[in-house]
Parts: sequence; C-alpha cells; structure tokens
Amino acid sequence: MGYVLDTTFIVDLIRSDPGAKTRAKELDARREPKLLSTPVMYEIASGLLYTRSRSEAAAFQRLSANYTIVPFDEPSAMKAAEIRAELMKLGRVKSHVDTMIAGIASAGRHTLVSRDEDFKAISEVVGLAVESY
Repeated sequence: MGYVLDTTFIVDLIRSDPGAKTRAKELDARREPKLLSTPVMYEIASGLLYTRSRSEAAAFQRLSANYTIVPFDEPSAMKAAEIRAELMKLGRVKSHVDTMIAGIASAGRHTLVSRDEDFKAISEVVGLAVESY
C-alpha cells in the first residue's frame, strides 16, 4: 500500500502551493511509497507541452524522479471499468483519466492524494480512499 498522487497535487507542488507542500512533508514522514501513475504523467505532460512552460517542465522532471511510476495495467483497467460502470448507472460519470487514476489506486489498495472534488464523488460511490490537503 502507498499513496497515488493525483495531477492536482503534483501541479500544486510544482507551483509551491502551501497545502500541497505541507501534505508532501507529511507523506514523506510516513515512509510509505509515493506513486505517480501513467495517466497523471499523461495529463501533466500534455499540459506542459501545450503551455510550453520550460520552468514547470523542469520542475516536473525533478519532482517525478522522486516517485515510483505505476502503470495503467490490466488489474487497474478492470477496476476502472467497474468504477466507470457504477458511476454510469448512477448518472455520475467522471472523466476517463480520473476513472483510470481511481482504478490504479483502488486496484493497488492505495490512498489517492487529491483535492479534486471528482475523486470525492468517486470515493462515495466505490469506497476509494482519498486524502485531501
């Protein structure tokens, strides 16, 4: 078990958000794995390519080197499909990428670190462990 770090958290760290910085220090003290998923890497990289922010791209490279990368693999895909199907039944569909991130966290029994309200909604439906900051 560990902590899957969401896009909002990583972006907030890059931008020196005080809440994110405090949470990062708390997570470091826990000594459990901090994980960066491939869908989060995709979201951040596409944003950086769009904005062409060299300083944020360099900050992301330095930051991402500190985390273990976890892929969107078959167990994650199956869990994400279950999550999406349940959300669809309830008329509460979230983005594919958020569902993939939730699938990775849930399949690995990890806690997701995010302040994105979409994950709060997902957690209410499927019991995903989410910590905000």
